[in-house]
Amino acid sequence: MKRITLICLLITSLSFSQEQEKKEAPWNVMYPEFMAQEAAEYFDEFNMLWSDESPIEAKEGRLVAIAVSAAIRCEYCIAAQIEFAKKAGATDDEIKAAIQIAAEIQRFSTLLYGNEFDVETFNKIIGRDNKE
Repeated sequence: MKRITLICLLITSLSFSQEQEKKEAPWNVMYPEFMAQEAAEYFDEFNMLWSDESPIEAKEGRLVAIAVSAAIRCEYCIAAQIEFAKKAGATDDEIKAAIQIAAEIQRFSTLLYGNEFDVETFNKIIGRDNKE
């Protein structure tokens, strides 16, 4: 009887811990069930970019994420990354600068691309050697 009780407690605790894992990974609902756990594990790895192990500071990484989010027009990403950046110490002015940089890069890219600007001339202007 003690074994059965112990087994039931073990099964219950395993089920509870699995439910807890799902609650801790809210993005799992976006993935087919068979790959949700792996997706959550990837998400944990992805978030290491904002950890002490990352080669760049969390605030700077979040500012990059804001710039990209604005450039690709992801409302969800913008909201999340601005919130996370502020928590990492970013000021409103730093956030505005990151967005401005993204806008200017996109604008200048459109000008270069639309005008079919010569790549060799471009490389000379920026000081890049044309090593092939």
